Amino acid sequence: MPTIELKVERLEKLVGRKLELKELEYDLQWISLDLEDINEEEQKVKVEYNPNRPDFSSPEGIARALKGYYEIEEGLPTFEFIQGKTVLNVDPIVNKVRPYIVCGVIRDIDLDEDEVATLMNIQEHLHWAVGRDRKKVAIGVHDFDKVSPPYRYTAVKPDSVSFIPLHGDGYPMNLEEILLLHEKGIEYAHILEGKEVYPIIFDKNDEVLSFPPIINGVLTTVTDETKNLFLDLTGTDEKAVNLALNILSTTLIDMGAKLETVKVNYSGKNAVTTPDLTPTKWMVNIDYINSIIGLNLTPSEMVKCFRKVRMGAELSKEKEYLDVLVPAYRGDIIHPVDFAEECAIGYGYINLPLTIREGGIGQYHPIQEYSNRIRKTMIGAGYLEVINFILTSSDKQYKYMNQNSEVGNNIEIANPVSKEFNTTRTRLLPKLMDTLLLNRSEEKPIKIFEVGDVILLSQKEETGTKREVHLSAVSYHEDANYTELKSTLDYIMISLGHYNDYNVKPSKSPSFIDGRYGEIYLKNIVIGEIGEISPEVLLNFKLEFPVSALEVNIEYMLN
Repeated sequence: MPTIELKVERLEKLVGRKLELKELEYDLQWISLDLEDINEEEQKVKVEYNPNRPDFSSPEGIARALKGYYEIEEGLPTFEFIQGKTVLNVDPIVNKVRPYIVCGVIRDIDLDEDEVATLMNIQEHLHWAVGRDRKKVAIGVHDFDKVSPPYRYTAVKPDSVSFIPLHGDGYPMNLEEILLLHEKGIEYAHILEGKEVYPIIFDKNDEVLSFPPIINGVLTTVTDETKNLFLDLTGTDEKAVNLALNILSTTLIDMGAKLETVKVNYSGKNAVTTPDLTPTKWMVNIDYINSIIGLNLTPSEMVKCFRKVRMGAELSKEKEYLDVLVPAYRGDIIHPVDFAEECAIGYGYINLPLTIREGGIGQYHPIQEYSNRIRKTMIGAGYLEVINFILTSSDKQYKYMNQNSEVGNNIEIANPVSKEFNTTRTRLLPKLMDTLLLNRSEEKPIKIFEVGDVILLSQKEETGTKREVHLSAVSYHEDANYTELKSTLDYIMISLGHYNDYNVKPSKSPSFIDGRYGEIYLKNIVIGEIGEISPEVLLNFKLEFPVSALEVNIEYMLN
């Protein structure tokens, strides 16, 4: 989770009232921030915010929310900006590599040391939270007065253009050399891997502003003498680049700078003017909001709640609805239920009545109780419990296990953080094999188990997926064999009262040794598998001793 350090003195200036450290310690939680640390001596607080609120990546963004909470300023924030004359033309060739760009001009900046630090920090946070480490969005900040518009966003062959990159050795490099030799080029080269052309931004005189998403040119370096900025944000997601620009530009406006729009001409399309700070209008059902938060607020009371969280709200023409305006810097509102949360924040979670509804006393779900019973059984059998992530590597889930991914009925993550987390697990066993890989130097025998969720595709479910709870166990040592795990399985079935209803029938699996593998049946229904892992799979996981393993669907056992 991202964190940000806040100076009380600076927050006071932004909010417009005296703030006490103890007061902030209590109040910040009610605008969805978690307190990480308090420094009474330096009058600072460190807070953690949810990644879906990147507008909280600066003191200015947090101050906006606090103004509403303290009822200093309520309703939709307003931002003044000038319709500028700067133009950027987009060459259609960039559609092959990085199709979207948005821009803005910031004039009359006069940033102090804290504000410069904020500007650097917010870029870093936006690259991570919105940009997926520059893959979806990359931000360029330039000295506007060192180049001449109109600008041109195009794509070129890797060896066709040279310029002096920022933080380089001071000599020109072509784009291919930057990816091979420059620190930032090496770090982000994977984003452009396999591309025939690379994106680049020129000014009127063919001077290079930026090689997105890698590095800016040294020509537009921002210094203490910089008075005007040019912002360019490129990416693969139109919504994401606009959101990042809106957050960045509104933060700079709150710092006292002036915003000027830029006309972006897409060939064959209508020109767009950015940034576009027009709020998004939603129609919200009043009864739905009340049903979610358990209140009976009148329309006027609900309007007050939304205004406290810096949204515009008024009664709609359809009386059972409110028209709610969401600021352009809020990218987290995607469903009507989000408005129930915002209304509750505006009302104040601390003010919600304490009630116990019929059937509202909490208790374990039956599958959780059963899972805990199985955990105790496995610990009694001498196994150590491990807990792994639901997200996993498709290579380890299928390729390492000699399985075809189609057989696994798998789900692919559209924008994974890394290849280690690009799918959801459909079996627990591959994750236990990976755990053995990471602990193979430990003292033997290693006997571990996991009880946890697997995710499978299912057309019958509303979400298109279903969850199952499985048990998997492995034994790793020089004498590990089928008989050992079969005795463990017998112990499990005896403990759970299923011994007379289950049996194991020989079968085949590419993950196991032929003749030492079977499917587990409970009342003639296949609920799992047991056997000795094949030598090829052992080599894939770099294991030198035999592994015996089992996996069962415990929901079938419960039912």
